[in-house]
Amino acid sequence: MSRRPGFLGRLVRSAARSVWPNQRLRWTWEGFGYAIVWAALMGSGLHLQVNLLLLVAGMAAGPLVASIFVSASMLRRLRVTRRVPPYVFSGDPLAIDYTLRNDRRFTAALALFLEDEMTPVDRAASGSEGLSPRLFFERVPARDGERLRWQGQSPRRGKYKFRDLDLATRSPFGLLERRVTISEPEELTVYPTIGRLSRRWQLIQREALESRRGRRHDLSSLQQEYHGLRMYRPGDSPRWIHWRTSARLGQLMVKEFEQQNEQDLAILIDPWLPRNRVSNEQRESLELAIRFAATLCLETCRTHGRRVVLGWTGPTPGLRQGPSSVKLLHELLEQLAILRPAPEGSIASLLDALPPAILRESILILVTNRQVNLFEEAEKTSRLAGGAARGLMGRVVLLDASRGDLDDLVQFVHAAPAETLTRRDLPSGERDPEDVSLSRETRRGTGRGSASGSNARDGLAINGKSDGLPHGVRSGLAARQPGVEPDARGDGNGKERRP
Repeated sequence: MSRRPGFLGRLVRSAARSVWPNQRLRWTWEGFGYAIVWAALMGSGLHLQVNLLLLVAGMAAGPLVASIFVSASMLRRLRVTRRVPPYVFSGDPLAIDYTLRNDRRFTAALALFLEDEMTPVDRAASGSEGLSPRLFFERVPARDGERLRWQGQSPRRGKYKFRDLDLATRSPFGLLERRVTISEPEELTVYPTIGRLSRRWQLIQREALESRRGRRHDLSSLQQEYHGLRMYRPGDSPRWIHWRTSARLGQLMVKEFEQQNEQDLAILIDPWLPRNRVSNEQRESLELAIRFAATLCLETCRTHGRRVVLGWTGPTPGLRQGPSSVKLLHELLEQLAILRPAPEGSIASLLDALPPAILRESILILVTNRQVNLFEEAEKTSRLAGGAARGLMGRVVLLDASRGDLDDLVQFVHAAPAETLTRRDLPSGERDPEDVSLSRETRRGTGRGSASGSNARDGLAINGKSDGLPHGVRSGLAARQPGVEPDARGDGNGKERRP
């Protein structure tokens, strides 16, 4: 059984803690001036042999000695904790909570200030700077605690680490500052700024889907579910014409299938910057490309059932892929947050790293920061022959940020923090209420054709008018509904079949 240390032992231990290496004692500017006056009084008293000056100098030394011991006792038995959000979007408000606990029984903690520092792990990723939060605790009663919140604007994208906390006090006279270091390591990921895709981007994406749909006629191995009917367009396969509806309407109508490959999307980014003499315009265009890719990842992952692929060039091409979900969204945003500019790396090597199914069937969005000859890059790949390379051209949307291709495709509007995070971080399987309502309208037949592969949220009124379905498509959709039989006129006003 261990014996409890006596009063002398506790005194020695307290004295040892007061001079422990994690504490630092330094003069303040006020204390430095005070020490000069004290030294002048002491020197004058010794030189002139005036006892009154020596007495005043001795009394003036009291506050200095008291500051040494009182500041040591003021930092005794204190605990500091930091609460940091797991992530934040660049440009959004950042809130960090600091809690100071006073475990002493009788004495309160007075005039304490807390200093923290957040530094980027990789400064070359975005050239970001750190933050230095600073808080002041006026009084924390004994056996109690106080929580203060520091708020500021989040820095540029990247991963940041917090250094050790510094808790300091200048009590009681402000002549000396005693500082103690508290180990509290933590990390924070700052995602790229998220914007809102414009109507023009929705139109570009729809044109790519329509071009992709027109080039694919053999759907025997790819079709998954009968979706509906649409009007015949040049290039459609005659085998998919619905002759009964076409004869009734007097115009050709073709079947439309919902395909998984139309829902797959590959977002490829080329974070190129020259090795030397990087201009501010080049760096800003690269950041715009990364923000656009992050926005596109978020909007794509909000649609359930899609497969998303994110690839980037570099000395070694990288790839992240998976079904759309909140977990995948965080992985993609974290990768874009730490993405470094690369002076080397080619589009051809990135195309070689893509899965064969994605390279063969999916829509590819290539965002670059330099002029790229896409046909030459496709010719350099080992997977694509001449015909396959030409077929790839119709499924690739090439966007050059250095030429301003992204200026009118994404808009950055700062929203309220609560609303922004609620709209961005939807739980898995949950849709935005606006998206849900638009999806219901699409299922009722108010959308234009198939909504697969396109964002139903912004694809209902592209030309400023209602996207009502053609006359015969409503009949085809009514025929799909159980318990409803279209009438002979084909106007969609079916009659219910009684069992």
